Amino acid sequence: MDKKIIFICQEMNFTTNAMLKTLENDGFIVARLTPDVEKLSKVQDLYHVILYADGPASYDETFLKFLQTSLSQENPIKLYVIGTDNDMFKIFSVLERNASTFIFKRPVNARELIAAINNNQTEVPLKRILVVDDDSTMLRAIKTWLNGKYTVFMANSGMNAISFLAQNSVDLILLDYEMPVVSGLQVFQMLKSEEHTKNIPVIFLTAKDDRETVLKVLEAKPEMYLLKNMPPVKLVKSIDDFFEEREHPKVESEE
Repeated sequence: MDKKIIFICQEMNFTTNAMLKTLENDGFIVARLTPDVEKLSKVQDLYHVILYADGPASYDETFLKFLQTSLSQENPIKLYVIGTDNDMFKIFSVLERNASTFIFKRPVNARELIAAINNNQTEVPLKRILVVDDDSTMLRAIKTWLNGKYTVFMANSGMNAISFLAQNSVDLILLDYEMPVVSGLQVFQMLKSEEHTKNIPVIFLTAKDDRETVLKVLEAKPEMYLLKNMPPVKLVKSIDDFFEEREHPKVESEE
């Protein structure tokens, strides 16, 4: 597979620098360009092009029409567009989406992008998980345990989680039951009251396993609860099993 990538963005920042570094560490040869027709037209042997939408130049009609021409050639490039819903609306009002165009909503994990490039598919296999906990050490630990299998986002408070979910979608929320200011239970109730978040499955995280706490957790009717002090391997397996059961529910045989 061709390992050459053209990475197009207006300005480099922490996120784009980290993404480029991950791509290079995975063996890709990455050249960074600004959204400029003249510069892009001088590049030979185009195959993978990543368009990171980060400003008006990303939506420039002349630039996008040039990309469209490249997509229509006999040996079409693979175009990976990264941006918000608003970015996508502006870009695809000019650019015609086809089988060589792949979309990723920001924020995107570089491992997701690499998986899509390697597999040449539109659907990224990694599930997206939001971990909500006021304990930064616990947040980092869970992210480390789940990274590679899942795309993990972190929020250190209930309100930060609500703000994140207003702009982003996830497949599962791991929610600390006991948090200051806004408790996990209150966050859970807010999520279930909003149309765009009510169907996101929630698993509570709790440090206590006494009967009273467990009963309170279960009263809210989350998907399940996990103990924070359980072995990392067991926690990860519980999440694996959760997704497996949702995708391949067991059918009870009739006697």
